[in-house]
Amino acid sequence: MTSLALEDSISSQEIRTKLHWLLELIESHPCSAHPLFAKLEQADIEATEKAALLLKNYDAHASHLRRLLLKAATIMPEEAVGYILENVRNEYGNGRPEGRHQLQLQDVAWGLGIERAFYEKAPVQAGIKKFIKAVTPFYFPIKEKKERLNGLRRPAIAAGAITATEVMAMKEFKYLQIAFRPFGLADHIWFDHVTVEQEHFDESITLAAYFADNEREAVKFGLLGVLDANLHLYDGLLDTLT
Repeated sequence: MTSLALEDSISSQEIRTKLHWLLELIESHPCSAHPLFAKLEQADIEATEKAALLLKNYDAHASHLRRLLLKAATIMPEEAVGYILENVRNEYGNGRPEGRHQLQLQDVAWGLGIERAFYEKAPVQAGIKKFIKAVTPFYFPIKEKKERLNGLRRPAIAAGAITATEVMAMKEFKYLQIAFRPFGLADHIWFDHVTVEQEHFDESITLAAYFADNEREAVKFGLLGVLDANLHLYDGLLDTLT
């Protein structure tokens, strides 16, 4: 991953200090203490079918976010486009279609011994569907609905949204790795995301920093919008396990 050219001279620590308020917002939001994380930490998923259902629903949400990133890139200033496209390229295997992250996720399901037909027919939970509906307007705010945006600019809103997703993804993968350890899958390549999401986290903080000086409220608006949407996401994922 490469940093935004405009911020190359700013160290990661300086950016994090600059955006301490943003990280505090994330940490204090209810989604950061959602019961899903406690459930995953217990590492006691009762059946491989439940684990597969969890993966299918995580797949559904992640697939939607990949497409939203592409839409978000279309409204970004030139300096910010590179980060988003690098993020998407990484998701799609860095030029190797067979290495795309969706296939890695699905391979975890096959590692459980789950049949492809079962996986494909597994239902997407209501919480995931609510998340998809709720998150979309923050990644790609509709300019025609100006009253919803409160005069805030679309690129800065999207930057806040992306940052919320990437910061929370770090936590998600740490707990998912714990949950899949009893299945002997904690070292699967998909869980390299524990490292990959750290890179995305650093980049998303840089992206937010690009806008935060002059458009802090817009960044905050997008950030909180996605954190609120994540409550639906985590409800849906928890429902697959209970």
